[in-house]
Amino acid sequence: MKTILITGSTDGIGRETAKELADKGHRIIIHGRSQTKAQKVKEELDSINPEAEHKIVIADLNSQQQVLDLSNQLKDEEAKIDVLINNAGIYQNSLEFSEDQIEKTIAVNYHSHFILTLLLIPLLKESADPRIINFSSMVHAHNLNVDNIWDPINFNGSQAYSDSKLAMILFTFKLDKILDNITVNCLHPGVINTKLLRQGWGAGGSSVEKGAETPVYLALSDEVRGESGSYYVKKRKKKPTSAALRQELQDQLWNKSIEMIKYQEILNKIPDRFLEVQT
Repeated sequence: MKTILITGSTDGIGRETAKELADKGHRIIIHGRSQTKAQKVKEELDSINPEAEHKIVIADLNSQQQVLDLSNQLKDEEAKIDVLINNAGIYQNSLEFSEDQIEKTIAVNYHSHFILTLLLIPLLKESADPRIINFSSMVHAHNLNVDNIWDPINFNGSQAYSDSKLAMILFTFKLDKILDNITVNCLHPGVINTKLLRQGWGAGGSSVEKGAETPVYLALSDEVRGESGSYYVKKRKKKPTSAALRQELQDQLWNKSIEMIKYQEILNKIPDRFLEVQT
């Protein structure tokens, strides 16, 4: 039985992924912002797999402090995490800033997961087959201004979302170069009929069941055991935009992401080799 943390697992693809992984016999750490919504998902998962002792954790990814608190809670309460699925995401129609004065889309969709992943490396290292899975999108941007994304001069919701999804691919590819014995991959789940899709692009899209296929595959399949540093669509490796492959852009984003961490306590808990990335 694997212990699997899924960010944003109270809704949409995250919730469906949680249900399918529970159905396959695994224990889910349900993350969300709402205790009420998380409790409903836990009841669902308990009925699917009552022996797994599924767990709820609450944190607003809009807050670096809450991301730190979440990681501290997990380190105190868990012996290991086998799979980390960085799924949570938002779409903003207007410019808003996080608690830490970072544009909200990049803060929630990318930077919170950057921080959380680095903080949870010790728990992942305790697994026999540790896997990190990052949600991206086929609408990821074709380039990235690593200085502008945190406080954009001219905000566009679609551009901010696309930027955050390219950031997740750049992060995946750079992290793969640094990690030992932990695999990290990213994916496009498909055009799925979720609240986020309706907010950004209107109605339409495939079912959440379709959206869960690739993350479930990457979490469990023996076919991808040991495979790392790839972008998947429909359970197959695909080439992302050429910008995602640029080493210089990966390095620039990584170093800027470290710079945008607002709390020394977070930096103190991240191993030095993740902080001292050379460009």
